[in-house]
Amino acid sequence: MERITKGKCPQLSLLQDPSYGVPSDVTFQIIKDGEEDEEMLGEVTGHKVVLAAYSTVFRDQFFGPLRETKDIIPVEQTTLEAFKKLVDYIYSKDIDWDGVTVKEMYEVVDLAEKYRMPRLMEEMKTQIVKVPITVDSLMEVAHIATGFSALFPDVSSALLLTCAKFLQKTVKTQDQQLQFAVSQSGGGQEAAALKLLVLVRDLPPLVCANCGKETCLDGQPLVGSAEFVGGRKMRVSRNCSDYWGVDGGHFAGKVYTVDSLKNNKEVWVIEECGKRTNYYFVWTATNIPTFCYNCC
Repeated sequence: MERITKGKCPQLSLLQDPSYGVPSDVTFQIIKDGEEDEEMLGEVTGHKVVLAAYSTVFRDQFFGPLRETKDIIPVEQTTLEAFKKLVDYIYSKDIDWDGVTVKEMYEVVDLAEKYRMPRLMEEMKTQIVKVPITVDSLMEVAHIATGFSALFPDVSSALLLTCAKFLQKTVKTQDQQLQFAVSQSGGGQEAAALKLLVLVRDLPPLVCANCGKETCLDGQPLVGSAEFVGGRKMRVSRNCSDYWGVDGGHFAGKVYTVDSLKNNKEVWVIEECGKRTNYYFVWTATNIPTFCYNCC
């Protein structure tokens, strides 16, 4: 899944290229708070009028009645990487989110909230649900989302729902869900685990993408013409030796895709190579189904 925010006006990014000849008129110094001394993490430059066009906070800061008169602005309580991404979004640069952690993405969410940029907030909601989730990372991601639920409810709800859908696919039975709940006890992530289990409970049941059933029909025969839906994967039935040959003959082991029904008795199919073949009967002369579901 692509995790890139595509710039909608690439020409705007030229303004950040010094060779383009339009100098910046404001510099942000990103400051790291320390117990003793403040540390400057780096600088990000920009153009006040461009920043003001995307953020009412920047507009008021640079052009409001209490406008900032300095051209060097300290920025605290964020990271250099997050602030760069905020400015890159404003200047319509492509932003690659691969390798960016969930916590780092929430730092950008925080800036979108701080600078009142609803479009960036929506983009962060879109991108954060694309974060790769594994069995090992599930609870860490859910725990972070739970921790930010009060501050950023929309983004956190979207991410928790993604986590719940993943959990639903991996922890399917009630016994497995109980074991999952027990395994999270005492680990400090109980609140996140409870949220996920509640969300899983309210999700619609999983259905097979091929047969469309909650209980997968893999290997079961297609018993009526209505089941020959375009795009459905199937294989020949080995019970039809009088039609396919003994044990499926040379058709055995191949996966076919339904193209369309020719009539109630015959179906056009697509072979694995993508070639549309001749039609086949959906039943033998003795009414034995000729195809089975191939869902796995």
